Amino acid sequence: MATAGASDGFAPNRTPFKPLIAAADGSNFTYVSLHDRVPHILTDVVNDLFAAVERCTGSAGATAEGKALTGELSRLKHEMVTNKPLTPIEDDGAEDIAVWNGWLAAYFPGATWYSAPFLAWEPYMYRRIAALFRRSQHWAGHDFFAARKEATFRASMAAVAKLCARTEALAAQTAGDAAGPALRQVAFAELLQASLWGNQTDLSMFPDLTSDALEAMQARILSGANSAKIVVNDTDRVWQIVSRIKRGRIDIVLDNAGFELLQDVLLAHWLVAAGIAAKVVFHPKRVPWYVSDVTTRDFHWLVDAVRDPSLAGAAGPLPPADAAALGRLGARWAELLADGTWELRDELFWTGPYGYRYLPTEGRDAWEGALLKADVVLFKGDLNYRKLVYDLEWPVSTPFADALGPLSGADAPAIVAVRTAKCDTIVGVDAARAAALFAQQKDWVCSGQYGVIQLSPGRWAVQEDAE
Repeated sequence: MATAGASDGFAPNRTPFKPLIAAADGSNFTYVSLHDRVPHILTDVVNDLFAAVERCTGSAGATAEGKALTGELSRLKHEMVTNKPLTPIEDDGAEDIAVWNGWLAAYFPGATWYSAPFLAWEPYMYRRIAALFRRSQHWAGHDFFAARKEATFRASMAAVAKLCARTEALAAQTAGDAAGPALRQVAFAELLQASLWGNQTDLSMFPDLTSDALEAMQARILSGANSAKIVVNDTDRVWQIVSRIKRGRIDIVLDNAGFELLQDVLLAHWLVAAGIAAKVVFHPKRVPWYVSDVTTRDFHWLVDAVRDPSLAGAAGPLPPADAAALGRLGARWAELLADGTWELRDELFWTGPYGYRYLPTEGRDAWEGALLKADVVLFKGDLNYRKLVYDLEWPVSTPFADALGPLSGADAPAIVAVRTAKCDTIVGVDAARAAALFAQQKDWVCSGQYGVIQLSPGRWAVQEDAE
């Protein structure tokens, strides 16, 4: 295997700043995640499977295999909490197994859970879980996180209906050349920031989200109350690029299913209706990932749930006008998927071991096959942000484009990170602003209460500089 990053001296185990590793004194978020949060997630997976096995009365083989799987999952948890070495992932037939195991052998031989970087052991755990299920005969298609993803969305259909009606109205007001540029800019900013704050609905971080909490979130978005908590806000710079695009292509590397995915889909709906995008490519995960990350199945489930909330088991009937608005949008989204205006591409790279600076070398199917063809690529959420800039103890004022490395080149699309901060890694923040925030709230970068919208202009830099 070639040594990744050799040309610029950067490698997964040789980075310019210290990677996030669990602190021996338990003082950092990485330690809290490894010691408390993630073992709890594994316990939830075991409990979900146990309940599914209990319901499985028609197949003795499925029952026996399910019980064996619960044992394997419990063994994985034991390896984690007792700080055992990261062992090779068993072959489940997927093309990325050799990549994962080659990466482990080359860069982290003998590493244990507490000695490996956060961005090594956490994705590794989710890939190990996926491999256990994919190697089974009866449970290969079981999404152990599906019930939680769907329940949160199902309980929030009233808020969903309001957001859909709002976006439908924005699309009608800003369609065509008659709409003034100022109105279109305001609509774009509202929808982009709604997509940002939708990233708070991360079930791996906040597992107890309620319908009331989602409706309160929606109210804050519409009121603009959250604007002061956008620590870096390049919305206007992003708009200067997006406003130049006529029937172009936007790619969205997705994060969470449910309410956040809805916000992303509403943004995509508006981009098409406004004539900015003739093509929107969504990049979900191929396997269940990080509790609430979007899979292809999740995307289609959301479209079906909006088109007919009764299919998703919505809690209670909706007012007729709300139900009609949902039906119109859901039907439109199904058309956009059917005619290819919207496309789903679940490349294996997104659940692989490499950070995104290795897209040009280790993820060519995603980079050359998709992202380079886009005018703008939105990377949603915390994990995508950490993989974009690499999960290091960067000086907070490090320019975002510098942290991207090869992805900020002159041939690259504009890259926009849209993320609420739920981990210690952050770049591009004014040093004085960061110091004030740390003085006000020591854990602000891990709290999920603050967000960033950050731009690397890529091939659009020349036009940006000309202004």
